[in-house]
Amino acid sequence: MINIKARTLWIISLLELLVGVGLILACIYTDNGINKVMIILMTIDFLLLALTIQFASYKSFKYKSKKKVYVTKEYINDNDLSEKLDELKFELRERNYGKSYLKIEKRSAFKVVLVTDPVGYFNHDEDDENTEPNKKLDNCLTFTAIEVFINSNDELREKLSDFTIQVEKVYYTALEKIDDNRYLCHNYEEPNEKHKDDVNHLYEMLGFKEVVDETTGNNEL
Repeated sequence: MINIKARTLWIISLLELLVGVGLILACIYTDNGINKVMIILMTIDFLLLALTIQFASYKSFKYKSKKKVYVTKEYINDNDLSEKLDELKFELRERNYGKSYLKIEKRSAFKVVLVTDPVGYFNHDEDDENTEPNKKLDNCLTFTAIEVFINSNDELREKLSDFTIQVEKVYYTALEKIDDNRYLCHNYEEPNEKHKDDVNHLYEMLGFKEVVDETTGNNEL
């Protein structure tokens, strides 16, 4: 397929328009058989003009997607997270893919999900878990959550960069355990002022510490 630049298409459109105007004048000053030929040519010209403008517009205004650059950060944590969450008195709810923990401090809610079965995670049905929603969440001003994937697979790794969400009341992210005490966040997003203290507090409670490169002084991989 010939790749024609948008500028060239607009020039062709202009030429077709000029030809069309000329054919209109020809229709006015001709009659009989010649007049019919001019009308047919004019119709064809304006059809071509419409198609050319359509392609030119598509070339000029089509959306050009930009590849999103994800920031990966590494953390270390020597704690057994289940034991640590129990120690911190998080409320436990068993899931078919792992464990879900919730704690409310004043008007801030903190949730930690330990996923041990990634296959079950992507195929579970919340309606089958027969759990009542926690009404205390209605009074919370912020909700901070981390999903920690203790076990992972290729399907999971392809999707982990989509797990970070930051909106007005919610900061949600995911970590993948890659070693005994090493974890990766595949799409780190700096929490805004509203979420910053809660996010830092949750990481500190759980014992997560950033791995900082001594050469660059940052934690971006």
